[in-house]
Amino acid sequence: MERNIRIERILPYSCEQVWHALTDQRILASWFMPNDIKPELHYEFTFHMKPQRGWDGMTYCEVIELEPLHRLAYSYHGRASGEKTLACARIDSPYANAAVKNVFTELDTVLRFTLTPERLCDGVEKTRLVLEHTGFKGLKLMLVSIVMESGWRRRVLRRLSEVLDSLDPAATTEETITVGQTA
Repeated sequence: MERNIRIERILPYSCEQVWHALTDQRILASWFMPNDIKPELHYEFTFHMKPQRGWDGMTYCEVIELEPLHRLAYSYHGRASGEKTLACARIDSPYANAAVKNVFTELDTVLRFTLTPERLCDGVEKTRLVLEHTGFKGLKLMLVSIVMESGWRRRVLRRLSEVLDSLDPAATTEETITVGQTA
């Protein structure tokens, strides 16, 4: 039994701008989590946050697919107790906490972003972003995937758009070209 997350959005930004937001440590931290990512195949990095109830705040990753400006995928590993899932779902019940306190989940998934340039009828370049978070196997991880999908849809991708709105497109494109040439 496996459940995967797939979210598709058309973003009113160029592929270069979106790629930059996915691969620049500082920008990625502003809409997702602090990190030490480098867009290099097999590069190992971490996402880190303040530890929370049931989670040490660390997610361990390795870049496993890299096609600059088009595809980025990395392994996404972590360990948390059921309390973390309840906290993400904003469930604060002593009974629920007690029921899941010693239920640990090992997250062993893949997070993939695929970017495709789109030109709609207005002629302006946009980007089709496909986010796939795969590998949620077993009942516990299927429940975790439901909570994570909600977070992607309601908060994280909305923050990505807000950050992209705030960036200077000319600076982003220029920096992305430099990154793409060195990768």
